[in-house]
Amino acid sequence: MSNLTLFPHQEDVLKNTEDKNRVAYYLDMGLGKTYVGAEKMIRLKASVNLLICQKSKVEDWKNHFEDHYSLPVFDLTKKKEFQRFFELSELTHGIIGIINYELAFRRKDLLNLKNLTLMLDESSMIQNETAKRSKFILKMNPDNVILLSGTPTAGKYENLWSQVHLLGW
Repeated sequence: MSNLTLFPHQEDVLKNTEDKNRVAYYLDMGLGKTYVGAEKMIRLKASVNLLICQKSKVEDWKNHFEDHYSLPVFDLTKKKEFQRFFELSELTHGIIGIINYELAFRRKDLLNLKNLTLMLDESSMIQNETAKRSKFILKMNPDNVILLSGTPTAGKYENLWSQVHLLGW
């Protein structure tokens, strides 16, 4: 668990999905998707946790996990941290790796992760299932999935296909 206190609406969201291992949190900006997603990830208790986000958010996410949790966190955009993450991924329970969408599909080793929780921040980034990043993410075999977005479709519901596919539909 964490050292933070969640708002009642965040606790409600987590309580309503506590028995689910594939979830989408489409919360408006300012409602705390970061806190809900991170807390859900921790509560799923996977050996390996992978967060894919926009490049500008990698450091923010790393700081969030370091500030609120006591698990090892790695910035996978850095080659040495990427290597260390894989060295420890089979030895350390609850390890967290963070990488951006543009780099993730270039790191084929990510396809081999086991006992994995996959979290996508701004999951609408995979709405084009013909894009390399979407194809790569859809090839992954996570045990748990957490999708976060304030604008999952931008008004076009057909753009949800990749996201609902990851949810197991």
